[in-house]
Amino acid sequence: MRCPDCKHSQKYRDGTRCGKCGYQFIFRKKDDRISDSSLRLIIQRLSDEGQYAFTATQLALEICRFWRGQRQLIGGIIFAAVIALVLFLIAGHWKISLIALIIGLLVVIGIVRRRKTALPFHKARALIDRYHQAHPIAGLADGAAFRQQTAAVDLQDLHYAPERILVVERDELVDLLIRNRFHLTTKTAVVSRSGYPEWVVSACQNFLRHHPDTPVQLLHDASLRGFNLSAQLTADPRWPLAPHGLIDLGLSRAALNNTTRLPWLPVNDQVKGGVLSAQHTKMLSAGHRIPVDCMGPKSLLNLLSATVISGTLILAAADALGEIGVEVDYG
Repeated sequence: MRCPDCKHSQKYRDGTRCGKCGYQFIFRKKDDRISDSSLRLIIQRLSDEGQYAFTATQLALEICRFWRGQRQLIGGIIFAAVIALVLFLIAGHWKISLIALIIGLLVVIGIVRRRKTALPFHKARALIDRYHQAHPIAGLADGAAFRQQTAAVDLQDLHYAPERILVVERDELVDLLIRNRFHLTTKTAVVSRSGYPEWVVSACQNFLRHHPDTPVQLLHDASLRGFNLSAQLTADPRWPLAPHGLIDLGLSRAALNNTTRLPWLPVNDQVKGGVLSAQHTKMLSAGHRIPVDCMGPKSLLNLLSATVISGTLILAAADALGEIGVEVDYG
């Protein structure tokens, strides 16, 4: 084990605390297929050396990518070749060994192809929770950063004078955008569909009374629930911004009109079944979703900055997907 703090190398039998600095190791590479040092490097890369906050979804997908990148094909080929050689030495017949080698290679290729499309998202989320409990991840946007606010806020007094209000589907997306100063660079007040943060939602209500023409935009995952979210909120008398109407930015069904493999995740993060797939209709019917934050924070912020101005989240064209890195990173 290599300590991510002091870089000291330590054997597992010598304990799970670094003998040099006292760091508590969380993972055992043999069991978890990742080390503390590897996770720390993934976090540094995802956050661009701490410049960006990120969601657990973004980090979990990066862990899945790390697992898929491990050298499984070469090891499988070597194993199949060894089995064929052993059979040749025992049977003394090269045809039997050749048949065994071909069968072994087909099995290895099938397993690798299956793992290439599998997203063990629930396992990655469990690893993140274990690590975060022992070593709080500073850049993690978890939907709790703005729960407490005692002072009243008047958006008309704020120097960034919001030009629009953006409603996102999940609380952690609010933290992601605000902590990365999206609300300042785009002059956008950001709230979630659950009414988080409450004091910002209240301020948005007051602001709309004075500026009723301010656009209220909605951003959601690609899912059956997400596609119906605008209608649900508009029809909900308890939703404070509903009377002003919602402009649905997506992710829309149009974003799925291509054959590019995209990361489909179960609605419940603890349920198995995440997969890379171009069978979008099938995935929707199975209750899966493509999360808005399926790309890294920097790419997502750049895309959303253009989206709130243009009025649509462009994710349909294959060349656009290549630019934001979905196919490169997860396909």
